[in-house]
Amino acid sequence: MSATAVLFGSLAVLIFMNVPIAASLGLASALTLLSVDMPVTAIPAIVQSTIQKFSLLTIPLFVLAGVIMDKGGISRLLIKMANSFVGPVSGGLGYVAVLTAMFFAAISGSGTATVAAIGSVLIPSMIRQGYEPGFTCALSAMSGSLGTVIPPSITLLIYGMITGESISDLFLAGVIPGMVFGGCLCMAVFWQSRKFGWKSDEQKSTWKEKLLSVKEAFWGLLSPIIVLGGIYSGFFTPTEAAAVAVIYSFIVGAFIYRELTFAKCLETLFDAAKTTGIILFIIMNAGIFAWVLTQQGIAAELTEMALELTRNKYVMLLLINVIFLIAGCVMDNTSALFILVPILMPIAKALEIDMIHLGVIIILNLSIGQVTPPVGPNLYVAADIGRISFELICRKLLPIFILSIVALLLITFVPWFSLALVR
Repeated sequence: MSATAVLFGSLAVLIFMNVPIAASLGLASALTLLSVDMPVTAIPAIVQSTIQKFSLLTIPLFVLAGVIMDKGGISRLLIKMANSFVGPVSGGLGYVAVLTAMFFAAISGSGTATVAAIGSVLIPSMIRQGYEPGFTCALSAMSGSLGTVIPPSITLLIYGMITGESISDLFLAGVIPGMVFGGCLCMAVFWQSRKFGWKSDEQKSTWKEKLLSVKEAFWGLLSPIIVLGGIYSGFFTPTEAAAVAVIYSFIVGAFIYRELTFAKCLETLFDAAKTTGIILFIIMNAGIFAWVLTQQGIAAELTEMALELTRNKYVMLLLINVIFLIAGCVMDNTSALFILVPILMPIAKALEIDMIHLGVIIILNLSIGQVTPPVGPNLYVAADIGRISFELICRKLLPIFILSIVALLLITFVPWFSLALVR
């Protein structure tokens, strides 16, 4: 039996047996090495080379910064600011959910963290004001996915580590697509609010109240300017920027807003350590899988097969979208990147597809995957906050999903959205 058959066959069987995907990747890789008479003692060296990278420090630091900013009151003040501007209009809280998620995404870098931080405040408020619970939770889940696209995105960071592309360029490339994605979600809110006549109970804020809300949220708004501005100006690297984000968020939460108590600090460290441990465990096993793909020539073999299928770059981009949308339904973002990107890299280069543009397309697919069943982690978080069934939130997802696909196709076939700021 060929190495390709062993690797993908054993992976499919393990996933079907409900073995966690991270463990399935490592076990399938080990079985493949045994099938070709290679010593499994090579695995520790592969793991060490995978995780012993300075750039990996960026992940726990950005995760920690995002959690600190949530616990330190920044997310609450961002919601208050957005609500003062758009809350009183029809469907206002829906717009607040999207806009606040965009702001918080530029701080946390994580989709699920954005859902938890923003949804825990807005979902109960929207339901109390008469918004349909299923749509409310679905909107919060998809809005949270903006954390996967808008920099500093942890998923873009991992893509850059795999491909060797500039992290700064990838972060720049995610800005406009993130705004396009957010605009499409606002269109979904407009569509549904007009259809069901959702009105706001909020009183129109005076300009004085609006300016006061901006003043209160100022330190939160300043965070992405410091972090991303420092990266793009070349003042510090993404890893150094993550460290700056942690220090800055701690100072703001503990000494300016004074909401970050000692108990909250302990809770923050625990949450960040748990999230980081999960991500690094996936990276460790996925690194073994990617090494086997390359060492056994499986990636090259699959490249030849794909190029025999089509040499039209636009058809290939459409196929890549389909592949990653399906992958997002059944696996987490990190696993999907480590499994599929090493296979697609040579195909994309052969067809002269820009790797920065490809990265944005892939990350946008995976962000939609965060709200597609059966995995859909953002859906589970939102459903838990809204205390509704998983089935109900899935039924109400359709209008949001349709407009998200529109944004995906627009960004896929108009490279300008991804490359304008980079170039």
